[in-house]
Amino acid sequence: MIALITLGLFVSSSLDRYRSGASPSEALPGQDGHSNVESLNQQSARQVARARFYDTEVIPLIAKVDAENRAAADRCLRRIDRVLKGYHDGVELFVDDMTSISTRLGVLKRMPGGWWASDGRVESYVKTKFEKHLFSEQQLVDDISGTLIQFRDDIDANQRRMLIQVQAALTTADLPGVRLDHPKDFFQELSTQLGSYAADQGMTSVESMLGAFVLGEVGALAARSVVGGLLVRFAPSLAISSAAGASATVGATATGAGGGSFGGPVGAVVGFGAGLAVGLVIDWWMTERFEAELSGQLHLYLDDLQATLISGGTPANESTTPHQGDLIRSDGSGLETALPKICVQLREAYRDRFFNQIVDGESL
Repeated sequence: MIALITLGLFVSSSLDRYRSGASPSEALPGQDGHSNVESLNQQSARQVARARFYDTEVIPLIAKVDAENRAAADRCLRRIDRVLKGYHDGVELFVDDMTSISTRLGVLKRMPGGWWASDGRVESYVKTKFEKHLFSEQQLVDDISGTLIQFRDDIDANQRRMLIQVQAALTTADLPGVRLDHPKDFFQELSTQLGSYAADQGMTSVESMLGAFVLGEVGALAARSVVGGLLVRFAPSLAISSAAGASATVGATATGAGGGSFGGPVGAVVGFGAGLAVGLVIDWWMTERFEAELSGQLHLYLDDLQATLISGGTPANESTTPHQGDLIRSDGSGLETALPKICVQLREAYRDRFFNQIVDGESL
């Protein structure tokens, strides 16, 4: 009924103007001076037919694709959850490696020269083991960007199926002259509308990047940019710093500063994880608490990483102040917020584009 109501307001306005004494050409712009109420009724009938088609055929298809897009967003979040759980599974393997005799001897052998030359050889040694058992920069980027690319592919397939179904419905409808854009032009127009929505509604940079990524032609490179945008907010919780001690913070900073092949937020995330282990080696290695501390702090670190990706901030925990915890929980710039917003914007863009082409007669 959306299109019929909108059209009814237009037709009613035109008839009112005609009946109030306006000339036929004024009542219906583009008509010659011999236009009359009959021609107005004929045009109105064609518009009503197009509006009815939009309401009965197009709107249900848009509702269907909207549900499919939201299901794709849910699958994306579940895939990321599985990725992070897989990282948690590597924690105990890493801890076992760090407490083995061979690794202890390897660290002891590198410590004097590393401290003397300040060349980060201990950090590099530990980082290699971290990447073996948990994840490297490349793996982190591939794992997260892979889920986003799958989401994009799902959205693309849903949209193309919807476009085919609308076109099929048009071929059996008595709507002469109504044509849809070529798919490439249709999606280009959607991208423009999505950008306009983002500007009007003040969407976050992550949401804007996701919107451009979903409707753009580039894949892996754009996905990596989105991953970087998500991870730029990564900030390990106070529990990690306070439990690991000052040396862990120094170690994490030194290791993260190297940046690796990706650098930026991705390098900082991996660097902090490996640096956390280095700091704990310095503070706790010769104590009975080392194994428990390393395991506990790495699980917290991974919880913080998951919260950054999903909710956009570090999760509140027992060691976080109440004020900071409330602040972090209200961030809302992660994927669990951004993906549904993108689905809403896509639904509105579909409605506007089809309405313009079918009801307004843009394609006539």
